[in-house]
Amino acid sequence: MTKAKLKSTHEANQEVKLGKIASIYMGYPFRTRVERDPEGTVGVIQMKDIDDYNRLNLTDVYKLQLEDLSEKHLLKQNDLLFRSRGVTNTTALVTEKIEPYVAASPLIVIRAKSSHVNPAYLAWYLNHPYGQKQINRFAEGTSQRMVSKLALAELVIDLPPLAIQEAIVQVAELNQREQQLMQELAQKRKVYIDAVLMQKAVGQSNQNTSSKDSG
Repeated sequence: MTKAKLKSTHEANQEVKLGKIASIYMGYPFRTRVERDPEGTVGVIQMKDIDDYNRLNLTDVYKLQLEDLSEKHLLKQNDLLFRSRGVTNTTALVTEKIEPYVAASPLIVIRAKSSHVNPAYLAWYLNHPYGQKQINRFAEGTSQRMVSKLALAELVIDLPPLAIQEAIVQVAELNQREQQLMQELAQKRKVYIDAVLMQKAVGQSNQNTSSKDSG
């Protein structure tokens, strides 16, 4: 399906291959391990820089000096970073301008090329259990799974009208925030209860010791 076809039928739900609505690039192919360079000017995003909530964390990004850097490797706002290897093959969205940064292989960069695709919706779809199930069909290996760039391009995406995509993203973001708050609340409650129980345990121990001493 061409871009023109997408434009003419964007009011209806569609099924379209990812390679038709997005450009897909392999991350920068470093030949050696990425190490910090005090004089580095280009940030290198690795899989370690994506947290458990599939959010990009730039607080500990290594910086290097990179020459002859291709324009396509420079990340842009709304790019998607796909974990092509590992236990989980999920995606993080670049939510802000972060130039100059590159993604290191085995991350794969997915860049929407249709105005009728919301990148945040695409990230949500790829991370959804349904999207993950589709991705699993293309994954190779067992303990160290891998999804190739060519296989990713063949992934079929359900693409509703743009307004519905945006509505889905808004509800999904609210739901994720609610889940995070609930987890934080549960953790705080656990810490509080553990502290109260320990006070009881220590207090009871001290009380028993005092009783023995007085006896």
